[in-house]
Amino acid sequence: MNHRRFFRAAIGLASVGALLLSACGSDTPPAENGSGSTVVYVVPSSWTKLGALTTNIDAWEAKTGNTVELQAIPDEQYDSTVRARLQGGEGIDVFAGQDSVEDKAAIMLAADESLFASRMAESVLESMRSGDGKIYSYPGADALSSFGLFYNKDVFEAAGVTQLPTTLAELTDALTKIDATGKAPLSLSGAEGWTLLQHRNSVNANLLGDDPEVAAKLASNATTWAAIPGVTQQYEALEGWAKSGLLNDDALTASYEGVIKAVATGETGAIINGSWVLGEIRKQNPDANVGFLALPTETGKNTIALSTPQMMHIAAKSKVAAQAKDLLVFLGEPAQVEKNLELSPGVPAFTDVTLKGDEPVIADINAYVTDGHVGLAFDTATTFPTPEADLIAAYQELLAGRIDAAGFVQQVDTAWANAGATAGREGF
Repeated sequence: MNHRRFFRAAIGLASVGALLLSACGSDTPPAENGSGSTVVYVVPSSWTKLGALTTNIDAWEAKTGNTVELQAIPDEQYDSTVRARLQGGEGIDVFAGQDSVEDKAAIMLAADESLFASRMAESVLESMRSGDGKIYSYPGADALSSFGLFYNKDVFEAAGVTQLPTTLAELTDALTKIDATGKAPLSLSGAEGWTLLQHRNSVNANLLGDDPEVAAKLASNATTWAAIPGVTQQYEALEGWAKSGLLNDDALTASYEGVIKAVATGETGAIINGSWVLGEIRKQNPDANVGFLALPTETGKNTIALSTPQMMHIAAKSKVAAQAKDLLVFLGEPAQVEKNLELSPGVPAFTDVTLKGDEPVIADINAYVTDGHVGLAFDTATTFPTPEADLIAAYQELLAGRIDAAGFVQQVDTAWANAGATAGREGF
């Protein structure tokens, strides 16, 4: 029997204070034998839709007799909510994010890396290491993610798109050809704002490919988004697609599941998202003829990003730290990782786990890696407190036609500067 309590914390900023008062998971004392404890595990709401997280947690509960209270917080409110609750000192045992915090030891415990280091490639392991030389997280079961266009090959072929686009002009031409067939050329899912940021992740991968120092420059306020070559052109292209009817009519209200079904069944030419969508695409249509394509650029030089492993932290003030550690180690064991990859295929973070079966989309991603057209995910490279809610709002304004590309970039620059100043970052 599953004893886990599962909360979908559909909260606004006004209710953060109430959460601080009501959250009580960390106040549950561990039983003498280590069982019967409650671990509060807080994740972005999108994570609960992917992979085998809940199934693997069920298995740990059955094994240990402990309970996991899985709390899902809307992605755009996740960082600010977790930050507030951690400052309050109660209510969280395990959490993601907060990786840009300079004094990590104040809010999270150092991990015992001997429990997983030998199972990871050195470069992957080191991507988790903090500036003080310590690792403050346990790697989760999720695959390393990449971002870009996941396209339906049959739709592209039927529209006469025989050469995959590498420039924005070529992509616009391909979308125009698909539009002529009556299909939605490119579908976005604005009902869940976090999905719009996958376009940003794809854009930023190309920026790092052009200038590996651009993340450091932005993080120190040595440059602005408007001054970076290629940025405005990307958003001019997106603005143009919206105005020309090359996006789905419901781009601002379509659901994550809806656009995945559309690309899986050939109702749309492509979606922009992360590689975690593969499992969902296969659920909708096991035989979907889909591929992966880096987001094209003005120049035709295309780069993808690979994320760090999913990094889960134990709160410094957790009263069930031992149980939380046992849970995270369990979730990263080969059996649980393999189960997760079956549902959400991707590049494994562990060397002792392999992806079963032949997944052509992963082969497409690996082709960029093999050719050297790959880098760190932008937010990993900057370790900057990204103002996600402000960025989502800017995307919504752009897609609705209330601002143009220049206005979008200006809003991004303002939000970025405010985030740096609020965090006390040098240079802001």
